[in-house]
Amino acid sequence: MHMIKKIAAATILLTVLCFMMTATALAQPQTVSPGVRKGDTFTYNVKALWSSSDPNATMSENIRQMNMTDYFKVEITDVSGSEVTMNTVWRFLNGTEIDGYTKIDLSTGIYSGNSSFWAIFAGNLNTGDRIHPIGPDQVTVNSSQTNSYGGNQRETNKLVINGQFASTDNSNRTYTDYMTVQFDKQTGMLVELHDVQIYTNPAYTQTIIWIITDTNAFTASTSASAFPIELLAAAVSIVAVAIIVTVIALKKRAKTRKRRLLQR
Repeated sequence: MHMIKKIAAATILLTVLCFMMTATALAQPQTVSPGVRKGDTFTYNVKALWSSSDPNATMSENIRQMNMTDYFKVEITDVSGSEVTMNTVWRFLNGTEIDGYTKIDLSTGIYSGNSSFWAIFAGNLNTGDRIHPIGPDQVTVNSSQTNSYGGNQRETNKLVINGQFASTDNSNRTYTDYMTVQFDKQTGMLVELHDVQIYTNPAYTQTIIWIITDTNAFTASTSASAFPIELLAAAVSIVAVAIIVTVIALKKRAKTRKRRLLQR
């Protein structure tokens, strides 16, 4: 009987601990941890598609440049807290290059620099997480899946962003944008982007495509993500249930033994 009381006390303690851990997990704000490290490099193939039946429509210079791209390379130069700094090289088929840099705060998505590269997010985000926890946007991870990039099977997160935006060459004109972004879950880095933009007056459609072709980050050892506290709480719950079942079984056994002794 003394042992049963001890087991019952342990069960109550574990149950209380489980509820405390779950409440703590729900109360904690979403943390932002960069998944990249200084020295990581990411190289992309960039291309664009353009179509129109409107005689007044013309292809922009930016689209022409994309189709003359040899590669676009990003190198991580510094990681400090939620901020990541990177250098970029946009190399063209004629051998010319445009160098740039970007500094981005992954918690807000706000970036600065002379490069427009923005497609990097915190590491180890899950479905439903905000991509920028304290940023102005409310975009969340839509889903996760496993894809192959450069011969590496990678778990990736998917974003689907649709909306109407002001044209960069004419603020009085809007376009409809359908963007799908796949980024590596562990590093938070872009692996694939498809951005379909539909314009009117004049009418044309352009599609921008980025696909990663090379990186040193998928083969280098990186720190493992922390064990999710929700899973730990679930494990504690399972243990608590197992102990409760054991207590009930022991009680039944004790009652049966006592009844047998009385019958003798």
